[in-house]
Parts: sequence; C-alpha cells; structure tokens
Amino acid sequence: MNRYSNLFFLIIILILTLFMIINPQETVKASADGLKLWFSVLVPALLPFFIVSELMVNLGFVHFLGVVLEPIMRPVFKLPGCSSLVIAMGFTSGFPVGAILSRKLYEDNLLTANETERLVSFTNNSSPLFILGAVGVGMFGSPAIGYLLAASHYISNLLVGILWRSRARKSPWVDKPNRGLLKRGFAALIESQKSNNQSVGTMISGAIKNSLNNILAISGFIIVFSIITRMFTVWGIMDILAKLLINVFASLNITYQLAYGLGMGIFEITLGANTVTFSSQAPLLHQLIIVSIIMGFSGLSVITQVMSIMAGTPVRLSFYLLSRFIQMILSIVITYSGYHLFIKSLQPITTFSIPYYKIMYSLHAWSISLYCLIAAVLIIAILLIIRLLCNN
Repeated sequence: MNRYSNLFFLIIILILTLFMIINPQETVKASADGLKLWFSVLVPALLPFFIVSELMVNLGFVHFLGVVLEPIMRPVFKLPGCSSLVIAMGFTSGFPVGAILSRKLYEDNLLTANETERLVSFTNNSSPLFILGAVGVGMFGSPAIGYLLAASHYISNLLVGILWRSRARKSPWVDKPNRGLLKRGFAALIESQKSNNQSVGTMISGAIKNSLNNILAISGFIIVFSIITRMFTVWGIMDILAKLLINVFASLNITYQLAYGLGMGIFEITLGANTVTFSSQAPLLHQLIIVSIIMGFSGLSVITQVMSIMAGTPVRLSFYLLSRFIQMILSIVITYSGYHLFIKSLQPITTFSIPYYKIMYSLHAWSISLYCLIAAVLIIAILLIIRLLCNN
C-alpha cells in the first residue's frame, strides 16, 4: 500500500513540476500570494501561541493542570487534565497548534495513544482571527455572520470531542478527594521542574527555535497548496470538479459558483470561503452552509499539516477524516438553526468581492492574536475557578 501511495505522490510532484515549468509566472504569483498570507497573518496569529504553549509544557504547568483539572476533563471528554491546555490553545489560536501540543504531551508520556488520537481530532480549529475577521466582517460584511460561523465551528468540534469519549479505553483514574487539590497540583508542578535540568534561558531559546521551525514548515505547506490550487484553476481541473459537485449535490440545487468554492475549499480553506462569497446570486443560507462545510473539513492543506506533525504517532488519518466528516454534519445543523433564529431577520446583507489576501492584510493580526492568547488564559482560569468552587 505504501508503494502505491508513494507512486501516486511522485506522479503529483511530476505534474506540479511540469506546471511550474510551463507557467512560471503563475507559479511565482501563487507563491508570492501564499508567502504574503503567511507573513502578514499566520506568523502573528500563531507564533505567540507556539512559544507560550511550548514554555507552559517545559515549565511543568501541564502537570499542575493535569492534577487540578483532571476531575473536569475526565467526565466530559475522558481525557487527562493536562489536555485542557491543548483545548484552550487549540480553540483560540488556529491550525495546527492543537496537533503540535498533542504531540508534545504524547512524547512526554502525558497522553496515551488513544487519548492523543481523540484529542487531535477536535482541537485543530480555524482561528477567531480568520472566522470573525476575514470571513465574518471581511467576506460577508457582517459581524453577526462571523459569530454564527464561529459558534457553529467551535461547538461542533467540541461535540466531536464529547462524542469520541465513547471510544476511550478504560482508565485507572479514580476521583480523589477535593481537599488538597491545589497542594497536589503545585507538588506535581515542582516535581516536574526538579526533573527538568534546563535553565530558563535554555528553555526560552528552545521554545523560540522549535516555534520558528514549526512556523517555517507551515509556510512551505501554504506555498505548495497555493501553487496546486493555481495549477488546478489554470488547467481547468477546478471547473471539472465544480461540475462534478453540482451533479453530486443536484438535490440541493447549488449554483456553479458555490460548487466552485466548495471545490477550492477541499484544497485550501481561505480560497474556498472567499470564492463562495462571490456567489451573490446564491441564497445566503446556502453560502453559510458551504462555508461551514469548508471550515469543518479545513482543506487538504491543513490536514496535511496536522498529519505531518503527527507523523510517527498512533494518530490515524482515517480517524481524523471521520472526525472532520462528523464535524461538517454537526456544523450544518447548527448553522441552519442559527440562521433561522438570528440571521434571517438581518437580511439583506451585502458581501464584499475583495481578494482574500487584501481582507486578511487589513486585519491587525498581532493585536487580535494577543487577545486570543488572553482568551486562552481566561479559559484555563475559568476551568480552575470552576474546579475550586466544586471543592466547597
């Protein structure tokens, strides 16, 4: 099987190389667009999370969370308390922070193979920067739509995590008395720091190096898939795919533009969502549902990023894809319900026909990223407060 997959991959690379030789201008333009998007948005949106989360793990904070938040995470997700850090960071930062942190905890023996696979399946999300800023305000011209799409995306992913608790293997964990919970948490924190002989300077330096390596790897994926989508567009493959999707979803009577956007979204989430908003003749509900599907699937660009990070771990591509399919179904239901409850009365809403990269560049990515980082800290703080209140 591995031989055939390598052969298929070789054929794709050869076709891509042929396109680069025949269409050098298109290749350079696609690469430049991908690089601009990475530098202007993804670096400020992800790099702070990479560095901070790496330091939290190295400083032993996850051990503290593992003790204190275990009684919350086990009943809800059947995951250890340390996974709360992954959930908080994954839901406030964006792809692929959840995968990076999950792998880190797995390598530190804080997660089992089963727990790692389930955690990765629902902690890789589109960032609030993308959903609220680029899609909601930039593409649809409506903050309300941004909130609806964000709620649909995050709630459906949380439901995936709760659903997969049924796949959890029996754990020897026993709910310990609430008394002395913080004391045991700090004891675990101190014990982990004693076993870590690295100085603070070394840890900071290592966190920055690892974060830069991860962010550079992401840039490679962005550029490659920018070229692939441009190749499919120039050679008319996206047109064929759009017509195929129209036939597949004939009962839904989707327009060509929506089908084309869905086809683009299969490969790259930003291009797909932006293409859908150009379909001004399509009903708004249809646009929102297609965008929800695209964000739920996340695109092959993101999926390959996540799976490359999890390479060498027990995380299966089939399980991750099944999780994405379940999230797409749930997000459709939530988007449909939310539209009729909150959005329908706000029509008409005018969408913007602006290239996606101009929308993204207009956002203050650094400031939004810091706000999201604060939100992640607040989520962890709220969980801690809830647990402390349960002690009384």
